[in-house]
Amino acid sequence: MLDEMDREFTLNDAETETLRRAAEDRCLQYSLERKQYTRRELAQYGLVREAYTTEELRAAGFGPDPVTSFDSKAKLAQDLLRVDTPFGSGIKKWQLPVNMIEMRVYETVFPPCTVVEPHVHPINSEDDPGGSLRIVVKGSLNYQGQYFGPGDWFFVPNGVPYSFISDETQDTHVMYLYRFFAATENNRFSHPHAAAAE
Repeated sequence: MLDEMDREFTLNDAETETLRRAAEDRCLQYSLERKQYTRRELAQYGLVREAYTTEELRAAGFGPDPVTSFDSKAKLAQDLLRVDTPFGSGIKKWQLPVNMIEMRVYETVFPPCTVVEPHVHPINSEDDPGGSLRIVVKGSLNYQGQYFGPGDWFFVPNGVPYSFISDETQDTHVMYLYRFFAATENNRFSHPHAAAAE
């Protein structure tokens, strides 16, 4: 069985630009002509899997059909549409089986006392930085010294460092919406950085 880190990706133009930005941020060598990379190689540039393309969603059986959290497809997405969580451990995060290109929609489950380390997502552009919106469904998150419980939310623009800690006594479930660089162009990757503690 193929190790997931050995899986190969063919990068599209938006993903090649993401790789270029990541390489330059990290002072690493890169080639604009090269399009094939393993997941392990992409990780060396700091690229993390953030999304699935329309084609990948359809190939996995997630078409443009109505879907609810009660459908079996929603349960399958927890495994088939997993995305990376590089700044905390034990976190389960997956893209919902819907295709909303402008902003990717995820569900995330944080075990008790999960610390999401300080990090920053690169801005998309000066005029349109992008960002992430978290809506707490169950449990709580402590963000900037304030507790966010069910129904509460917070937005962090790309380019702003942040961290948070999940509820001490139970799993915390969060709906997460994220608009990263070139998401509308089927970009599957971003390149967040660790940041100094807040």
